[in-house]
Amino acid sequence: MKVLFNVQSLLPPRTGIGLYTQHLIRALAATGELDALAGFLGGRIYRGEALHAFVNEDQSAHAAPALSPRGRLAALKVTMRSVPGAYAARQALREWQDGRCIGVLARQGFVYHEPNYIPVRYAGPLVITAHDLSHVRYPQFHPAERVAFLDKHLASALARADRVVTDSHFVAGELAEVYRVPESKLFVTHLGADADFRVRSAQEVAETLRAFGLRYRGFVLSVATLEPRKNVERLVAAYADLPAATRQACPLVLVGGGGWRNSALLSRVRELEAKGEVMRTGYLPRQQVVDLYSAAAVFAYTSLYEGFGLPVLEGFASGTPVLTSNVTSLPEVSAGAALEVDPLSTEAIREGLHRLLDDAQLARQHAERGLERAKAFSWEKCA
Repeated sequence: MKVLFNVQSLLPPRTGIGLYTQHLIRALAATGELDALAGFLGGRIYRGEALHAFVNEDQSAHAAPALSPRGRLAALKVTMRSVPGAYAARQALREWQDGRCIGVLARQGFVYHEPNYIPVRYAGPLVITAHDLSHVRYPQFHPAERVAFLDKHLASALARADRVVTDSHFVAGELAEVYRVPESKLFVTHLGADADFRVRSAQEVAETLRAFGLRYRGFVLSVATLEPRKNVERLVAAYADLPAATRQACPLVLVGGGGWRNSALLSRVRELEAKGEVMRTGYLPRQQVVDLYSAAAVFAYTSLYEGFGLPVLEGFASGTPVLTSNVTSLPEVSAGAALEVDPLSTEAIREGLHRLLDDAQLARQHAERGLERAKAFSWEKCA
């Protein structure tokens, strides 16, 4: 089999779908079962070493060189998000640049896998990945342009695709219900946590902890974009209701970029930052992120809607007790290994944090369950 990927999502900053694309390409290549593997972006085809270099490009700075072709594409990717008509313009650009250059690969028998919902035109066999339907269930959590774009194009993309891959049985059910995608066309492939996420000793993470003035197992960690769907505002409010002594001993560390519609959240965060109880880091180098995962007392991921919830699995693999939501796909991933709470209840989140921080035996039990649960998932299985 010959497989072709759209690698636009690999442009920095590489989050969510970009990481999915990266790990899936790596794992497929490692199987040795493909006759050919290629990627396309900006009217260019990547193969062999060029594809390998792009997939494995250092993301620690979260930016491509400004004057390189990929740097310009990355800048365009970020800039266009705030421009009216951005999604339609981006799709038109992709059709113009990429639709033409991949036609020859269709004639060579390549299967085109679109990892980010909406494919460009293609005359050969087509597989798409639909990660979630949050734009349908929670349209208020997305820019109106994105919702309108997906509302216009996703139904036809699902109809065009020969197969539709989803990250969870939860999303498969959503696709069948909302878009009437036949069960025979749907394939669930759970995601995996890569080997970087593992148990690490205090000595191994000492340099990262010194950089942020943190103690081993002495902070609560959240890794999420600061936007409404990730429910960070309720997490921060719940944390702020913990006893003062707990907050002083165990600050809340927020790792991730700024989102949208987060002015109320940022106002509350700044109050707690002034007291030394909350720390925002923004995007971080990969090594620091994995160090923080394995050094935290609790990893909190109380999102309102997830198609999978990869950070929960990463917390499990790091040997850290996880607090997560009891809705959407998250219980499917957790299977009880995390402490699951109602994400709409600030009190439930506060109680969950308090229990994991106050009860060492409970925290240890959830850490052990998480490590065991993580064994059920891998990128090799996904591939």
